[in-house]
Amino acid sequence: MRIGLKGFATQIEGTISNEQGLSVAKRADVLDRGLNSVKKQTTRLRSQTLIVAVPLTTVEIANWAAEDNRVDLLTLDPLRNNQIRESTARLAASSGTCLEIQFTPLLTSIGLNRSKIIKSYREALKTATDAGMPVVLSSGAKHPLNMRSSMAMRHIGLLLGLESKLAESVVSRTPFEVLERNQRRLSTDFVGEGIEIVQRGGNE
Repeated sequence: MRIGLKGFATQIEGTISNEQGLSVAKRADVLDRGLNSVKKQTTRLRSQTLIVAVPLTTVEIANWAAEDNRVDLLTLDPLRNNQIRESTARLAASSGTCLEIQFTPLLTSIGLNRSKIIKSYREALKTATDAGMPVVLSSGAKHPLNMRSSMAMRHIGLLLGLESKLAESVVSRTPFEVLERNQRRLSTDFVGEGIEIVQRGGNE
């Protein structure tokens, strides 16, 4: 592909499909309607979609999402001014929940607002990486013009204070590790973490 990507995530209906070498993954963003609602939505969506994302809102919701390994992404919204806490990042590091940074707000803001977003993202990234919490950099684009190539995304990661190897990881390696992990979990051969059916018995 011209933009240098091998796959993308979209909110269209359907599951994994392969057409012309492109993998399409269904993503669900949980709505913030209180902790009980978030829990119910996560339970319902987990078996229907490959990626489950929860917004970083209240401390109660953030800590629950960070600790629950059914949640893939904890999405930071710079407009809400909710920062990730060190304790939340440590919980996420243990469960594998990733901090998601979406760069579209950087592209659609100017001046002081953009500076505030960069500052917010840098602080969140430092808290997450210091705690060992995995990070994913995504576009969050609602329009094709806000998408960027993988190389451009790595440079955005550098702008946000990430070292070169980590900038590459949050763009490519970590997102695909999440996808591969969840593909295994949704497989009919998956029983539980570390337990999979490797061969089924027959009536021979």
